[in-house]
Amino acid sequence: MFFFKSMLVVICLFFNLHAKDNKTSLLPNINEVYFLPKEADIAKDNILKLIKKSKNNISIAMYNFSYKKFAKELISSSKDGVKVTIILDKSKITKNDKIYKYLKSNGINIKIADKKMHMKIAIFDERLAVIGSINWTKESFKDNYEVILFTKDKKTINKMLNSLNRF
Repeated sequence: MFFFKSMLVVICLFFNLHAKDNKTSLLPNINEVYFLPKEADIAKDNILKLIKKSKNNISIAMYNFSYKKFAKELISSSKDGVKVTIILDKSKITKNDKIYKYLKSNGINIKIADKKMHMKIAIFDERLAVIGSINWTKESFKDNYEVILFTKDKKTINKMLNSLNRF
């Protein structure tokens, strides 16, 4: 875990040094990294702001998604015309399908991965991405040691989008 967090910090520093697009305004910097649980409230609030401020599309790949607060905001955005697509892991839906049914019944486009889908990625309007070790569960934000990177690096976001578009 220490190695993963260290590498993520190095990646953030690299992007800050080499980034070209720092003009989008959802977050003040091209890259921000948060370590949980200490910075959980800031990270959670930023994710909620990104969901609310998205105008066109939100693409998510999440191994474990049960955080109802995020689900409600995604549904609200979808009803406001934002195209929301979520890729989930089949085994997690089998164990707990409440959020899956809630999202699906409210018009969210859900895709189920045919292999273990262990990614934790969210991309907002193809301009800002969130990636890290955290699942979107209340417990993960409250109890776990996690790391989350918010990035506006276009090359990274395009690579993530290409990966998600395979589903």
